[in-house]
Amino acid sequence: MKLNENYVLKTVAGTPVVVPVGDAVKNIKGMITLNGPAECIWKALEQGKEFEEIVAVLKKEYDAPEELLRNDLSAFIEKLESYNILDK
Repeated sequence: MKLNENYVLKTVAGTPVVVPVGDAVKNIKGMITLNGPAECIWKALEQGKEFEEIVAVLKKEYDAPEELLRNDLSAFIEKLESYNILDK
């Protein structure tokens, strides 16, 4: 999985946000606010981690059932793909 290079993670007023740049500005107006788990996933994707590796990162970071982590990760990935932010 690879993040589209036209979206960058920034911190604005202490909040992690994804900012579209270049051609991506045409697709998304404004910024996308990320919560803690979403920021964790984004950073793992920036490092080139694949699904199972990201699940392992989330298991270390959050005390939650693995099935919940997998479902949330899948939903987040689907959302990123729907906005062309992530390519498989």
